[in-house]
Amino acid sequence: MGVVDRRVFEARKRAFVERLEREALQERVDGDILPLLRLLNRHPHIYTTSSCSGRIMVAEAVRPSYSKGRGFRPVAKWHYPIDSDIVKEVLEGVDNAWLMVRGAILHISAADAKTAYRLVELGRETGHKHSGIIAMNKGGIFVEILGEERLDIPLKSRGRVLTDVEAAVEAANKTLILAKLRLFWLAARIEAELFGVEAPTSEEIRGAIRRFLSCL
Repeated sequence: MGVVDRRVFEARKRAFVERLEREALQERVDGDILPLLRLLNRHPHIYTTSSCSGRIMVAEAVRPSYSKGRGFRPVAKWHYPIDSDIVKEVLEGVDNAWLMVRGAILHISAADAKTAYRLVELGRETGHKHSGIIAMNKGGIFVEILGEERLDIPLKSRGRVLTDVEAAVEAANKTLILAKLRLFWLAARIEAELFGVEAPTSEEIRGAIRRFLSCL
């Protein structure tokens, strides 16, 4: 008998899908990733838990931290490219600040090892290099698909601006756009591999991404 209990899996899937739709109605779901989450939840052996399409954030901190623990406070975040004037306004209220970018992250539960490993393969194939299986229990085999885009720029220390805010925001926007393009690539491969939908090949998408980035 496997680790996953199908009855538990199905019960948790219903609960998470209902929560997703409830939060979508409340506009609490990242709109850029919602279509992909709904697609994944259509698969009989998959449900999604928490996800983000990538974001830019200003955080009040002496130094950046993954843990967001003591001494780390998110001040503002955006899931889309932003204008430097917005960041300048945010900086007026903090003494220590970092501009941070994180790529897409998806947490997905699979009912079986074959589906879980295929999700990991699709994640890595599309540039989400840090993807892997992070846990397993009766509710599923949990996969994290994590983009490699990451940027940490110190903006302000002890009240003093440290860098060119316009240049920092430009770099952040370019990094976020790349993360969004990788997410599109992932969605296309999931449609093709898991749902049999005709979609561009990885080579076609790689070429389109390269051409787009050359214009930035």
